[in-house]
Amino acid sequence: MTANTDRLALGGRVAGSRVVLAVYLAVLGVAGAMGALLGYVNPEGMNPSLFFVVDLPASPLGMATFGVVTVGVGLGVLLLVVQYVSRYDESRIE
Repeated sequence: MTANTDRLALGGRVAGSRVVLAVYLAVLGVAGAMGALLGYVNPEGMNPSLFFVVDLPASPLGMATFGVVTVGVGLGVLLLVVQYVSRYDESRIE
């Protein structure tokens, strides 16, 4: 059997940070779409406010903004923590 040496290794084709960024952006897109859908349906009692400081209208744009900013900040902070902690992983593969 011969080894196929003309193909790139998996790490050379797809970088982990690019995949994480693509998934992050996809999740933000879904959050924005769901927020716009909720704003279009407009159930009673919805009063979105960003971090309990900025009041937003219960319109599709306001709800989409609320969804994207809330999910973006929440996941962004978690991803930054994971990136910081991964610097100190002694068993990582480089």
